[in-house]
Amino acid sequence: MTDHSLGTTDDSNTHVEAKRSRKGVHHLLRIPEHAKLRADAELAVKAELGELARTDDRFKRAIEIVQQADLEITAHSEERNQAALSLFFYDGVRGLGNVLGMLPNAFRQMRTLALYGERKAPLTAANDERMSAEERRAAAKKAGLPYVEGAADQLPDLSETVSVATARRKAALPFLRKAALALTEEPYSWTTGQIAELGDVTPKYVRDLKNAASKARTR
Repeated sequence: MTDHSLGTTDDSNTHVEAKRSRKGVHHLLRIPEHAKLRADAELAVKAELGELARTDDRFKRAIEIVQQADLEITAHSEERNQAALSLFFYDGVRGLGNVLGMLPNAFRQMRTLALYGERKAPLTAANDERMSAEERRAAAKKAGLPYVEGAADQLPDLSETVSVATARRKAALPFLRKAALALTEEPYSWTTGQIAELGDVTPKYVRDLKNAASKARTR
């Protein structure tokens, strides 16, 4: 299951410049406009789904958007993370949270997870960021983190892709939940099996959607 829990942020600067890397070069990374990308993606999904009058059509399209977003997040998140970790540990790049569109604590969690296999680990911000270049590389090698060629070129695009997919998923999910619940009520009165067949998902998935919509309605 894709982890969507990392925090996000944006920065008004358009580039991050690295310290000198182990190969004696500098990286100049473009910072995506994450806030605008996410807002535009959410608006587009809401407009598209809002125009669908039929509840079953809205359900089917919403589930397509969520499933496509999940595929894109799954396909690109690990590649994005490896590029960011390579730049941090091997090339000494700072400010990568801005490129990723993450809050500093979220990127710190990514690093501790990569080095120790858990989010809460002995690595603190002070230890991590005060390591010498040699210590960072040694820690990365010990953890089996790969050095990614071309990471500086790849990271902004990968980060944009994940940001947009996550935003599209977030925008479509409330429509999907409400449509699932509505299809079980009058005038439809569909069974969870019928709804599952429409979306090519399991009845349990439909029940989870319906239950989430019911809870939201009663709040």
